[in-house]
Amino acid sequence: MIKAKFAPAIHPPEDISSIVLRVWPQDLDINMHVNNGRYLAFMDIGRFDLLARSGLGAQVLREKWQPVLTGVNARYRRSLGVFQRFRLETRLAGWTENSLFMEHRIIPLSGPHKGEVAVTATVRAVMLKDGRKLPATEMLAPLGPLPESPPLPEAYALLMSPEERARASGGEDAKT
Repeated sequence: MIKAKFAPAIHPPEDISSIVLRVWPQDLDINMHVNNGRYLAFMDIGRFDLLARSGLGAQVLREKWQPVLTGVNARYRRSLGVFQRFRLETRLAGWTENSLFMEHRIIPLSGPHKGEVAVTATVRAVMLKDGRKLPATEMLAPLGPLPESPPLPEAYALLMSPEERARASGGEDAKT
């Protein structure tokens, strides 16, 4: 939180959050590499950094919004070991009426696979206020006028509800 407060501001969707982290012994599983659940915890830090540095975090706190992750699709390509440093990149990939979609990339900064993507994940999140989902236009208002969401690849569509998928594809009936 302290680092994010003093880091340069970012302006999604053009900018990405990029932070450097290190693997600690408590991040490892019995195979002595990062536990798959810890990667998801690292990604929480990336989303927090994105919110804080974009100015959305202040709005979340002020309005008492609750960010909720509603879906994740991760691909593990390479392992990270103890004390290894890595870069976590988080970007806002797009949005629908009530959902935000983000992409995470974890890239080792040392070791045999230095610079190669070790883990990628696509996530879907919503913001709740008093138990209701906020529209993306309200969630993203602090960023200023936004263009239409970039087209979302199939990896993101897999995280959508059937109704949301139908609306995103321009269909009226989610049952077809």
